[in-house]
Amino acid sequence: MPRLKISLLLCMLLGALPARDLSRLALLSSNQPRAFFFRASEQAASARLYPDFESWDRPFGRLMGIMGKCLDEEVLEREARNPGFFNAFKARHPEQAVLLHFNGNARDPRYQAEKYFPGHWIYREATTLLADVPAEEGVSTLRVASARDFKTATGRYRNANDDLALFAMAPDGRHDWGRCEQVSLVSVDAAANTITVKRAQYGTRPLAFKAGAARAAAHEVEGPWGKNNHLLWFYNYAAHCPRDGEGKTCADRLVDDFAHWFAPGGVLSNFDGVEFDVFYHETSGDTDGDGKVDDGILGGVNHYGVGVIEYARKLRARMGEDFLLLGDGALGPGGVHSQRAFGLLNGIESEGFPNLGDWAFEDWSGGLNRHAFWARHGRTPAISYINHKWNEPVPGQIGEHRAPEVPPSRHRLAMAGAVFSDAAICYILAPAKDEDGLPGIWDELRAGCENRLGWLGTAESPVRHLAKTTPDLLGGAGKGEGLLKLLSGDAAFQATASGVRITAKALSPVTAFTLRGIPVRGPDLYVELVMGADPTVRAPPEQARFVKVSLSGGLVDLLAAPAVETGMALRGAPETPLDRETGAALARRTMAIDGESRPGYFAHPPYQGVKGYTYWVQEAVVPEAGALRFFVSMGEKSPERSDGVWFSVHAAEAKNDALGEYAKIFETNTREHRFLPCRVDLGRFAGRRLRLKFVADCGPKDHAVADQAHWGSPCLAPDGADPASLTPAATSMTWASAEFFTSGFSFRELRSPRVDLAISIEGPEPVTIRSVSAHASSDATARLFSQGLVLANPGLRPQAFDLPTLSPGRSYRRLRGVPSQDPSFNNGAPAGGTITLGERDAIFLMREP
Repeated sequence: MPRLKISLLLCMLLGALPARDLSRLALLSSNQPRAFFFRASEQAASARLYPDFESWDRPFGRLMGIMGKCLDEEVLEREARNPGFFNAFKARHPEQAVLLHFNGNARDPRYQAEKYFPGHWIYREATTLLADVPAEEGVSTLRVASARDFKTATGRYRNANDDLALFAMAPDGRHDWGRCEQVSLVSVDAAANTITVKRAQYGTRPLAFKAGAARAAAHEVEGPWGKNNHLLWFYNYAAHCPRDGEGKTCADRLVDDFAHWFAPGGVLSNFDGVEFDVFYHETSGDTDGDGKVDDGILGGVNHYGVGVIEYARKLRARMGEDFLLLGDGALGPGGVHSQRAFGLLNGIESEGFPNLGDWAFEDWSGGLNRHAFWARHGRTPAISYINHKWNEPVPGQIGEHRAPEVPPSRHRLAMAGAVFSDAAICYILAPAKDEDGLPGIWDELRAGCENRLGWLGTAESPVRHLAKTTPDLLGGAGKGEGLLKLLSGDAAFQATASGVRITAKALSPVTAFTLRGIPVRGPDLYVELVMGADPTVRAPPEQARFVKVSLSGGLVDLLAAPAVETGMALRGAPETPLDRETGAALARRTMAIDGESRPGYFAHPPYQGVKGYTYWVQEAVVPEAGALRFFVSMGEKSPERSDGVWFSVHAAEAKNDALGEYAKIFETNTREHRFLPCRVDLGRFAGRRLRLKFVADCGPKDHAVADQAHWGSPCLAPDGADPASLTPAATSMTWASAEFFTSGFSFRELRSPRVDLAISIEGPEPVTIRSVSAHASSDATARLFSQGLVLANPGLRPQAFDLPTLSPGRSYRRLRGVPSQDPSFNNGAPAGGTITLGERDAIFLMREP
């Protein structure tokens, strides 16, 4: 029976489909905590696990809603039963939210792509066809100018081959979208510059192409998400996306899809909204069809990001106000790649809190800032959520990840982050099953054994940062004329009635400045910043500005953040991304030699029939009298088999995001299997931002056998200083818009007497700081609710909380937790006058009658 008929039949059996009405959803009520089931609900697709609707509804009807995939746009076998079950779920539980999980970045090209035309996808760099290609079915071998960019054994599991497009060239030098054939890569001969392809794929027909007048380009892809699924083609959201014969862009076609799926009688007719996973503000590849990679940026403007916002605007207009639109909001370091459709989307997902790989809670503050900003600037009704998960790669298993082992305290701290920022929560990191065999629900989300949702009630206060009750280390000088004395950088500073106005001196992609000399009184520092920013002129009005805040206390750990760039270069060729088929390798890795271990980067130059180098790049501000320090070493077999590796470092000044020319500042050759200390004096660059490129090239004989190179413990530090006495660099994030917003930044393990705070804000338009304060404290945090109290200690040391001070006249007790979770902590005992939380822990307390 067709899936739509199944859906309608189930709904008729369970009751009439109610009209979409967000006001009745418990997930949008003011009562906390708010929780729903994530994609585990997709198991409706498995008749083995759930033979009928009743068996599936029993476990998943116990929270405030469900979210899952019900279309086959990314993962197969989700459309046969899931839409019917989800629609029927809504009919039975009208107060629960039912949301679609949808890939916002890419799609399986085999899924309902008939109305999309070639210009609606993004491609990698094109290469010219050097021989005529006949219009023929089957398999063809094509001679191209360069075969280096085409990949077999690629994708998440290294089990997929590229999909390509063959284009005739239009008179203006761009792809001729009307003369395009989609093909699948079979094999690559890089030395001969030939590729073998399977012709006429994805609904296209074989075409003839003339040598020198046609090109081949691989699709930009992600995934596959599941070993049996397909590579996903990137949507072209760019504002300049080519239009099809009906004048429609990729975004227009997507809006049509959603209007069709969610229309009365549509396959998702009774859903309350959609969450766009991996909904990026940035992209990679060729978006305008000229065959060259532009990453969506033309004339210095991110037209791809503009297009994403315009897509959200069109979708909001088409779907109306009674429809939830959410997007991924924590992509890249601190969320720098996240979309900026504020005021159009209702909210965001944080995949992991504070971030997917941050179970150490190093950026606790960034997570709170991000969600607090969205709570204020999301479309009404504003709703964001934390997807409680963390993962790490499984050693030796390509594409596989696992959950790290963490104590129960870390789970509690993540859930506290949700209720502090008015976010809902779902979870992949689940507790043990309940005694009845149903999937476990965290005690904090249902009052433990009492099993009551929304049990905390409504928030009676904003989040209280207890650090603010301690003295201001700046002595009140963080505003007005006092603030002017702290600020420095390539900008103009002016005290005004609204605060200190900061204007970049030159047209630049960013406005950057530094708060210098913040005093330190112990291992912890909390900084509160109240700031507003003029809108970006060349962006939609909804687009807030991303803010990066970096603390420096002398030691700059070049491993603290992901490399800003990695790649390789073959002899006589330009630098490119790593091509595994050449043997080139680069990975974060700790090297152990004779009992000594050093974190760093493992690098191997290309060696499969080619020669060249691999490299990684990091960017940092050089401290006063600074020096670059690192160790180089080689693999265990290198002394006997290798002729060594040339280790070199190149520096280029990065000023207002404009990059100067690289100059070599260091070079050495070694094949020794021991840590060799290296030092480069950077005193002449003090106070300047540098990009440092670390290059590993073949040795003097140009051999690449056993060239297993390692860069260990790279850092910047004042010359002669003991790194153990310096404060490592740390970064966090927030957003800025025309409305003043209060952000907090918590830093730990400070060792130096003073630190600097570098602030970089998207766009050259002016920003205004109303005030800054600094406090020698961790970010101990509390929030009062009508029926409870939540306390959190994200710091590395125990923290005492005085309950009579925080909540006068009220008494509390601990939750009585289920036996399978942490009953010694959630033991139901009365909470005394003082509660002391251990490092990185939180507690949810219930108010006594």
